[in-house]
Amino acid sequence: MSLFARAAGALAERALTYQEVFGRGGNVGGLSQEKALRLAAVYAASRLLADGLASLPLHEFDEATDGSRTPVAQPSLLVTDPSEIGSVFDWKFQVVTSLSLRGNGYGLPTARDRDGRVVRCEWLHPDRVALDGEDDVLDWLGQRPRWLVDGRPAAELVHLRNYLLPGKILGLSPIGAFKVLIETGLEAQQFGRDWFANGSVPAAVLETDQPIRETDAKAIKQRFVDAAQGRAPVTLGRGVKYRPISVAANESQFLETIAATATTIAAIFGVPAEEIGGQTGGSLTYNTDETRARKVQRVSLRPYMCRLEDGLSPLLRPGRVLRFNADSALRAETLARYQAHEIALRNGWSNVDEVRNIEDQPPLPGGKGQNYRQPPAVAPPPPVAPGGEPS
Repeated sequence: MSLFARAAGALAERALTYQEVFGRGGNVGGLSQEKALRLAAVYAASRLLADGLASLPLHEFDEATDGSRTPVAQPSLLVTDPSEIGSVFDWKFQVVTSLSLRGNGYGLPTARDRDGRVVRCEWLHPDRVALDGEDDVLDWLGQRPRWLVDGRPAAELVHLRNYLLPGKILGLSPIGAFKVLIETGLEAQQFGRDWFANGSVPAAVLETDQPIRETDAKAIKQRFVDAAQGRAPVTLGRGVKYRPISVAANESQFLETIAATATTIAAIFGVPAEEIGGQTGGSLTYNTDETRARKVQRVSLRPYMCRLEDGLSPLLRPGRVLRFNADSALRAETLARYQAHEIALRNGWSNVDEVRNIEDQPPLPGGKGQNYRQPPAVAPPPPVAPGGEPS
């Protein structure tokens, strides 16, 4: 808004902005993990990653030297009950939120088996963990980093990293690296709240053709601001009139800022922009839900699966590895699923009990579903005679 006043025969302008009357959204201050999650796009991206990976089953295998794997009949607690508090889903969810937002996941071992292997590991809030007086530089002499938890030395810590630069100990924190972008999104979000909370009042001009002294102009301006903020009528006097200037909401640019911020955040977190309120830059449709799920899994979830598999497998007994069952999230339609089962059974890739488990059915009694079929032998082609005809 602007206030025009005539003083000593000259036309003077007194600035009266929308923010002065209705608020500017406030300073977001220091950007913590929790504050960053107030931005819808950050929350949506983090939730998409954490929910997507936490919903995938985690299995333990015996791995042979040739790379073949055999499922472990009784997996360790690290797979079935890794935390004293919450479910296995919660445990996987927590580490992905820590990795996606802060670039690091810190686990404190709380229980071991009789062989000294970690069977329970509680994920810590990243703010509780720090390096013990060391710079974030890898010691090439092989000395392991020394950790502090709540300011006290930690004998052992499970450390997983997301975006890792060469020679560094800590992973790069997205909310730290892109602090300005997230703060801009938060301010635009807050500005939008102020805009609609105050009835989307447009900019305006207070004008009069009467001479007004400087002190009177300030008084009129303050009287109008006080009344507008209190949602009350106002009498300005001195022949001052209120003339609104229509400004469309989208022209204030906060809606465009929110959408653009969401698109950029999608690129930072490696998720499809359309999944978190961003824009793809063109028309995009999915033929099936399975196509959409495959894209999210391939582009977004696969890197986190690999980090957790590689980072947690060393905690198991030698020769054992952890692997996520990525196919469990790709529920094809019934006919396509049954055709895939038939091919897997016929070629000996799966046994009947494994197929029944995918379909949420119990194993066959007496171990009848444990055997694998031998794929049919393929006869070699007949030799070709010199004349080009089979002999």
